[in-house]
Amino acid sequence: MGRRSAGRTSPPSPSPAPSTLRPGGAAGRRHSIPVFPSEFSGLERLVRASGHEPVRVEILAGDVGRRRYVRVALADRRTVLGVAYPAEEMDSCRRWLEARAALAPHVRVPDLIAEDREGNQLVEDLGVEDLATRLAARPESRAENLGHAARAAAMIAGIPDPAINPSFDFALFRRELELAREAVFDLYLEQPLSPADREAHDRWADALCREILVHPRALCHRDFHGNNLFPLEEGIAAIDFQDLRSGPDSYDLASLLWERTTLEWMTPALAEETIGQFSERRRLDAAALSRRLGRVLLQRAWKVCGTFARAVACGRGEVYRRYLPGEMALVGRLLGVSGEDRPFRRVYDARLAPLLS
Repeated sequence: MGRRSAGRTSPPSPSPAPSTLRPGGAAGRRHSIPVFPSEFSGLERLVRASGHEPVRVEILAGDVGRRRYVRVALADRRTVLGVAYPAEEMDSCRRWLEARAALAPHVRVPDLIAEDREGNQLVEDLGVEDLATRLAARPESRAENLGHAARAAAMIAGIPDPAINPSFDFALFRRELELAREAVFDLYLEQPLSPADREAHDRWADALCREILVHPRALCHRDFHGNNLFPLEEGIAAIDFQDLRSGPDSYDLASLLWERTTLEWMTPALAEETIGQFSERRRLDAAALSRRLGRVLLQRAWKVCGTFARAVACGRGEVYRRYLPGEMALVGRLLGVSGEDRPFRRVYDARLAPLLS
């Protein structure tokens, strides 16, 4: 995969030779060991079969999924990332490969160095600084880097759906909101909703899902937040794209602008500028897109609350405890006080708002 701007549409240049791979790697807690542990024996075989000599391995903290990640330092002082998929995630591995093939002619994605069809991959190491880290540490770079990300999102939106995953539909959106209700109230707070409050949540969730399904459609990365994006000299690279699917046209902007660390510093003006850049590239009315974004973001934010709450409650992601209050507060800002939002607004004000004061 050539080094190029995420927004260019010209054919990709040839993949760089392994010696041009960047040092560094994905951000997160790391544990460095001199040899591969036994659970990564498949990755060790793949590294050696690819003609490389490993000298040190760093075990990287993953996300909420079951994939395992390592950074492998090679004898020639380069690094690559190793990804190990457990047996139950092999379909995810297949979808990652297919999504990468669909995206590579249009946006920057990691080079696939080797894979063994048994769930082990070696991929290009894009560096230790993801976009979330860059934006948090360098406020002066936010407008420029969000502009690069908006252009990448617009490029993805313009790709015909490769049909790797089913499109967003009512059942999928509704299941996400049901899982969020269960995770937040039943598992995290250990305070299940009363039958009346459960009915109020469900009426709201049904109405919101029906509403956003009539929005214009586009191809979506599905998790287009700053931890899945990497700033490079020529623009933005994307990772973790195996859930690529068709959905509401503002979906990736919702993930980019108002999720995780961006909640700590995002401003309406900066969001409006980024929405405008995406709209210009897609030839959309920015004001109409912004209105749609607010409703899609409400669904996404409650879904993300559930993801983080479940991870914390199950002891699989203490880091998400930091993000959860901000996501809950975002849901409160987005919920209306009338119309279809009114049922859940009352539940939110009684059950969740006091936790944030």
